Amino acid sequence: YRCEIMKIKKLICFVNIFLFFIFFSTVNLFAHEGATGIIKERMDKFKESKQLMKTINAGLQQDNFKVIEESAQMLLIWSKEMHNFFPEGSDVSPSEASSDIWLNPEEFKKAIKKFELASLELINKSNTNDRDNTINSFRNLAGTCKGCHEKFRN
Repeated sequence: YRCEIMKIKKLICFVNIFLFFIFFSTVNLFAHEGATGIIKERMDKFKESKQLMKTINAGLQQDNFKVIEESAQMLLIWSKEMHNFFPEGSDVSPSEASSDIWLNPEEFKKAIKKFELASLELINKSNTNDRDNTINSFRNLAGTCKGCHEKFRN
């Protein structure tokens, strides 16, 4: 009976992760069209981070904690440089960046810091090879992406 409950919990976890990726995959496929300079660079970096999240998800399915840790390390690096990709005036089309980034820079910095801390947490949890805690850390990281997009993306 207990084994069946664990299988159901794992299934629910993977369904949640799958739904997360479907949600973020509905972004306009042509978002990069016409993008140049820092806006294109920023869009490319976010595309890379989306791919890293998919890699982490695959790592979770295979219990490949090394892949999870390496991908989370790359996200941590991105978190530390992300603010450099949002100079004033870089909210023009085709950018999806909300003007709230520049109107409320302290909140934006806090959102980036949450992403940074969640990336670090995922690194630490993946190093323990504890699947459940690693999954929870991944969910937390995904939540920081979603929260920032809801607040600071058009």
